[in-house]
Amino acid sequence: MTLLLVFLQITIRLGRALKKGEYRVKVYQLLVNDAEPCKFLVDTVFAKGMTVKQSKEELMPQLKDQCKLDLNIDKFRLRKKTWKNPGTVFLDYHVYEEDINISSNWEVFLEVLDGPEKMKSMSQLAVLTRRWTPAQMKLEPFQEVVLESSSVEELKEKLSEISGIPLENLEFAKGRGTFPCDISVLEIHQDLDWNPKVSTLNVWPLYICDDGAVVFYRDSTEEPMEQSEDERNELMKKESSRLLKTGHRVSYSPRKEKALKIYLDGGPVKDPGQD
Repeated sequence: MTLLLVFLQITIRLGRALKKGEYRVKVYQLLVNDAEPCKFLVDTVFAKGMTVKQSKEELMPQLKDQCKLDLNIDKFRLRKKTWKNPGTVFLDYHVYEEDINISSNWEVFLEVLDGPEKMKSMSQLAVLTRRWTPAQMKLEPFQEVVLESSSVEELKEKLSEISGIPLENLEFAKGRGTFPCDISVLEIHQDLDWNPKVSTLNVWPLYICDDGAVVFYRDSTEEPMEQSEDERNELMKKESSRLLKTGHRVSYSPRKEKALKIYLDGGPVKDPGQD
């Protein structure tokens, strides 16, 4: 019996030895409005004392050769990555290991910009916002809003400006869980903590202290779309399918629950005609 031995030639690419103060970094692309918002791009090396701008300059030829991404240095940013969550936006003049702590096997997000970089200072706050339109049972794409402070009033003013919702009718809620904070359109209208009674974003129950937080907003005068039971069931199936990969479970039920009766005297009032 003749045995055919097939040898698989495995080519192992060994990176050069790191010098003192150098760190291997995995770069992922942040695609906030894609079904899969986190996409691996390249492995690279950052060094202590290097500015963010210098690291971007070194990344550009790698991105062009390995990912077919031909980017202008002003058309993308780097930012903190914590698992799948986008965080602090790194400014071009920041220095690694002075302004930004890095470690071995570090990961960062690369984000392609639609326009000029609006983040100029660490005192600013970049929030990812998404409009909920109950009349259409629809979530709009993400839009970034850059704030000059942690003021709730400023956030609401910016959201009113981009959406056209009158300021007095604008309500917002912080997203829950891991980015992109997916939630069923059958649950979002009731389940989130809408319009928290706070004046700043960095306190309970919001705790929005860093870039990358997700904020949903809506027009308080807009009522949810009226649907038949069949339409609700069909929408529930679609939402369950959409959210399956995120691990989010749709718990909405179209059946009405019985009202809860509360007796203030400890028991029901007995009809005099009853025995």
